[in-house]
Amino acid sequence: MKLPRNWNRLVRKVMRRCGRRCEWKHAHFSVGCSREAGMVVHDGAKDDHSLGNLLGLCTWHAAQKAALEWEASLVVAIKVRPPVEDRKGKP
Repeated sequence: MKLPRNWNRLVRKVMRRCGRRCEWKHAHFSVGCSREAGMVVHDGAKDDHSLGNLLGLCTWHAAQKAALEWEASLVVAIKVRPPVEDRKGKP
């Protein structure tokens, strides 16, 4: 993924918006994290660099988000792969 030329400006805007506090919200309890935001990550599409798609997260929640995305990609890869019996005899 290639970041836009104005990435540093976008990071400053997100950090100003969140007050340098983690923007992670627990869906079930509407509880936010009180840690300092250390990085800016994409909330949805990785090629959408709009401010609404960027979050300031603490390093712990950024790692949690990355782990969730990794697990989701494994599930998709398993579902997309054809069954073994369908692949037999095909080059």
